[in-house]
Amino acid sequence: MALTPRSLKASNNTAQIQSTLMKDHQQNKPITTLKRLKDADGMSVGQNKTAPNRDVIVTSEKNKLTNKPFIYQSFELNGGLGNHMFMYASLIGIAKNNNMLPKIRSDSLINRAFNIPPYIVDRTVRLKNPRGKRERFGGGVYDDQMFELTDKSKNTSLGGFLQSWKYFHNVAEEIKSHFHFRSQFLKPAVEFISAATKTVYNVLSTGVTTIGVHVRRGDATWPEKLQLGYTAADDAYFNKTMNSFRKKYEKVIFIVCSDGLDWCRKAFKSSTDVVYSENHTMEVDLAILSHCDHVIMSTGSFSWWAGFLTKGEVTYYKNWPKEKTWLSKSTSHYDYFYPDWSPV
Repeated sequence: MALTPRSLKASNNTAQIQSTLMKDHQQNKPITTLKRLKDADGMSVGQNKTAPNRDVIVTSEKNKLTNKPFIYQSFELNGGLGNHMFMYASLIGIAKNNNMLPKIRSDSLINRAFNIPPYIVDRTVRLKNPRGKRERFGGGVYDDQMFELTDKSKNTSLGGFLQSWKYFHNVAEEIKSHFHFRSQFLKPAVEFISAATKTVYNVLSTGVTTIGVHVRRGDATWPEKLQLGYTAADDAYFNKTMNSFRKKYEKVIFIVCSDGLDWCRKAFKSSTDVVYSENHTMEVDLAILSHCDHVIMSTGSFSWWAGFLTKGEVTYYKNWPKEKTWLSKSTSHYDYFYPDWSPV
């Protein structure tokens, strides 16, 4: 069944999940306790339609108020919201570890989706005499030389995808507080979840366990992507994981967000407890997934962040990427997947 509701006040749910750093970093940086993403009040601010003023320049080597050098994320690499969330989170973690002031441009996907603290956002940023710093390995492999900069006195511009939780384990709570959805994305998401539970069980969310299911199809099924090592989770993975939740909870509802809803309807055609998110933006879909009680991930960074932001159990598709491919050489499960998530 498909629902497209419109507005409802957000509830403010909190919870904690515990994580520990992997063995090779335990003695350096203890991981913090992670908190549930709180529902944000948010400003009703649309995407910045003003052309950036590229003449605005940070002329000082250091910020006059904090005496800290700047560290900047340009989001120069292509990618969607999930990729940019990794870049932003890593920026904040690296800045914290090196006592630097993080900066992003106001016209970024990140600032459009979330209520990013104002001190981080500039209409445009051009650093004076910046030092470029890029990861040495693949996007899904942790590079300790990115986290611990050798020269912390100079303005720095970060490059790369930076897709490892280890870059921001030291600011996990702070990252969740930054990723408060703006109200124009949060309100329809919360209303959708409420309407979905009422449709299936004729009750509001009380007593119903919501499972967010992200199904990535699209480019993950393209021949050229498959050759590189990308994989798409199959129906056996989803049905096995969904059945385990059905056994665990008396009343469950699965809320599916996908770029391949036709495939999903065929895969879950016999299920009466499945609802599909349709005609929503990527920001609303991510808000829906992250505000469910638990998450079943697919593949890719969008799924990753749905798992990170939810309060409960997270499962991921373990057969990604395909072994002995370009992508497998650029990804470490050890560095990429969060330690307390469950592979299926």
